[in-house]
Amino acid sequence: MKVTTFKTKNYKGCPIYFRNFKNHFEYLTIIRGQLYTAHISVRPHWLTNIFFKLDITTGVDKIPYSQQQLANILSTLEKMAETTIDTVNK
Repeated sequence: MKVTTFKTKNYKGCPIYFRNFKNHFEYLTIIRGQLYTAHISVRPHWLTNIFFKLDITTGVDKIPYSQQQLANILSTLEKMAETTIDTVNK
């Protein structure tokens, strides 16, 4: 199984890691030495999925998601991670 990792972000001193495998996207963050994670399952748009299966590149990483879809998914994961960090640090 191929695992794709994305650029790491920092929020309030905590690193946030993003990765994708198949239709699953997840974030991992370390808060005060503890690992926190959550994931979401996202099916690709039918058209970009067809392009992917026909080996017509839809993105740099050769995954069946458009750049806009990927940006929205990563934005959602980032908000989830930030909420986790804020909640744990209360």
